[in-house]
Amino acid sequence: MPATWDPAFRPRFYARWGHESAVISARARRVEYPEFQQLLSIKAAFGGAEDYFLDGHRVSVDDDTFAIINAGRRYGSRIESLWPVHSFSIFFESRLVEQVWQSLVTSATGQLDDPAGGQSGPGEFAERLYEHDRLVSPVLRHIRSAVDAGLEDENWLEEQLLFLLARMMKLKHRQLQVADAIPSSKPSTRHELLRRLGLGVDFIHAHYRDPIALRDIATAAHLSPFHFLRTFKSVYRLTPSGYLNRKRAAAALRLLQESAWTMTAIAEQVGFGSRTSLFRQLRAQYAVKPQRLRARDAVGAGPHSIRAERHVPAH
Repeated sequence: MPATWDPAFRPRFYARWGHESAVISARARRVEYPEFQQLLSIKAAFGGAEDYFLDGHRVSVDDDTFAIINAGRRYGSRIESLWPVHSFSIFFESRLVEQVWQSLVTSATGQLDDPAGGQSGPGEFAERLYEHDRLVSPVLRHIRSAVDAGLEDENWLEEQLLFLLARMMKLKHRQLQVADAIPSSKPSTRHELLRRLGLGVDFIHAHYRDPIALRDIATAAHLSPFHFLRTFKSVYRLTPSGYLNRKRAAAALRLLQESAWTMTAIAEQVGFGSRTSLFRQLRAQYAVKPQRLRARDAVGAGPHSIRAERHVPAH
């Protein structure tokens, strides 16, 4: 992690931090950073969770998710874990963002006539958690692998950041299409409802280990339980409780395949509460006995073999 507490390092770091593109890839068990105004960024975490504090609520990024935070936002972050968490963040300077946006919205002829472009900027992204997907996540992981392997080619890295930005903007377009499917006559209402659903999803990922109920999630989204339930199901194609159980099952799967914890300990850790509930939910999510989930990893199948088989509803 950047050693901002080191007087010899701090001035050089902050002279460039927040002004140019950057990648942070580091492991830590415990670290906390105060609020700082930042560039557009995408956040990921592996092997645990990293919490970001934004506008009074917590966004908890872990193995299942990534988050996007807009330029100009002030936020802090914290890792507090029993084992090292791999924190991975990419920050995009505004020049790159504008370059990708203009390329996407301008025709080839228009780019030749006016390379600088004349269209307005891309606007803001939805600041929320996104489940790892086949659009953004592969590029994110590719950059992470190269950086962790010691690659220092800045030209290659800038190219990859451009590819990643293009994928992020396509994701934004998909989210706008999802908002259009929400039953409401006003576009502003549909977009606000999607934003509030995102607050509910953030709450689930931050508190899935706790005994939370529909009312708790709806309150975090500033909606009535019934309105939240109906709108959530129309967007995610499953109920909030189904989404919560899927999240808990994914966390339980990782512990089954990557630790020697007992079934009872895992059930308590991920929020299922009892070994019986853990068994039932794992069978419902993965259609195999929990013992087989652990056995597959023991023979070298790896933690992603089962995860790739599950059906993730479109949203």
